[in-house]
Amino acid sequence: MGADYAAGRTARPYLSFRYRVRARLAVDEYLRRTDFGAGHGVLELGAADGRTLLEMRRLLGGAGRYDGVELSDALLAAAPALPPNTRMLKGDVTKLPAELEAGTYTLVTALALLEHLDDPGACLREAWRMLQPGGVLVATCPHPVWDHVAGALKMVADEHHAQELDGPAMMRLATEAGFADVTFRPFMFSPVGFLPYLRLSVDPRRSLEIDRWVEQRAPWAGFTFVNQAVIARKPSK
Repeated sequence: MGADYAAGRTARPYLSFRYRVRARLAVDEYLRRTDFGAGHGVLELGAADGRTLLEMRRLLGGAGRYDGVELSDALLAAAPALPPNTRMLKGDVTKLPAELEAGTYTLVTALALLEHLDDPGACLREAWRMLQPGGVLVATCPHPVWDHVAGALKMVADEHHAQELDGPAMMRLATEAGFADVTFRPFMFSPVGFLPYLRLSVDPRRSLEIDRWVEQRAPWAGFTFVNQAVIARKPSK
């Protein structure tokens, strides 16, 4: 993914919707599990053009520090102007840049990232290393079934996925990386996720509320969700 993908995140409603929903989910799950006050330290792995990182910053009120790591020069070049407490670094998410200080972040995200990696476990081990004790990991991947559907319909023709990770596989990787309190959450109920392709606006908060409503009333309907998330914590001791 490169400059065309980055441009699409501002021009194509479905790409904007995707990153805003992921940002909202990450922030909601983080705040539900922590009480760091305004002392947020957020690290986004696979930060693309930085727009998801900026959206998480906005949702958290802007206090703290926000770092993103991205390997693609084209995506780094496409990043918008960044506030003083926000930076984008070039680097490999399976072997993070030395300028990042281990054990100092309260939230690490890997949003729509693990499926692109040959060794997603190495990425999660780096996430564990970067987090403070008690810090939160939020990782998301597309549901394998919907990933195939989107590929067949040329909806993700510009993306390369090295892995097909379902919920149990994601949870296993997080556990093997040393995380505790590992939980799974499907999100982006497919009828709602399709609306931005029709250029119909959907509020990310409302989308996630619908997800919860469907999940609670039809727990057997996991296949109807386009995406899946694993949330976990680095043990305090």
